[in-house]
Amino acid sequence: MSGETKPSYPPGATLKLPVRATPSQKAAWEVAAQSHGLATPGAFLAFAGDLYLAMRRAYLEANDAHYDALHPAGLEEETRRREERAQSREREGER
Repeated sequence: MSGETKPSYPPGATLKLPVRATPSQKAAWEVAAQSHGLATPGAFLAFAGDLYLAMRRAYLEANDAHYDALHPAGLEEETRRREERAQSREREGER
């Protein structure tokens, strides 16, 4: 990667979250930020958090498909499952 860094946060990011870290964690996050072309350890933590959320959502969707394949259901049951999952994801998004 080049020595230039990308903007640290999206334009709409207005909130700050305090994070406590050990010196070794801070150093590791600084190195990771630089290797991803990010300006600060906080930018790396934001990137890592977003990546985790995307991977978790993909896992849950794959898990749902796998469960449905193992437990086939009629149209009514399938509709109920879809609605429950959508409501569950909405509740998670509100947190």
